[in-house]
Amino acid sequence: MGVNSLTMTEIFLDTSYVIALSSVKDHFHQKALETAEKIQAEKSKLITTRAVMLEIGNALSGFKHRTAAVKLLNALESDPDVGIVSLTESLYSQGFSLFCKRQNKNWGLVDCISFVVMQERKIFYALTADEHFQQAGFRAMLRD
Repeated sequence: MGVNSLTMTEIFLDTSYVIALSSVKDHFHQKALETAEKIQAEKSKLITTRAVMLEIGNALSGFKHRTAAVKLLNALESDPDVGIVSLTESLYSQGFSLFCKRQNKNWGLVDCISFVVMQERKIFYALTADEHFQQAGFRAMLRD
């Protein structure tokens, strides 16, 4: 299924998508812009985690990007079409368990937490350029 025919209600929002949207120099910037328009037209709900929010904040924490980062994080927090899953002890434990089990993969802990949420919510599509999502069996929409 291509992005043109999205029919799902929830799409996972990953850090690499936000970075791609934010930086005109990013390799996936144009694809991120095109995908954003399609997602908005479909009125899909975006789901992310508190861990991804932390990762976004860290990635954009430099003085050069800090003001934009604050605006972006506030916008995500207040957007009714964005759901942010709390980082509970249980979710952290499940993500860490996956992180420990997949020692043959180069997956980060935040990715593993994301994969747990996506599996639990039956989300197949991720707004990401991260190939680890493909390795875990999901669709990385910026790589389509």
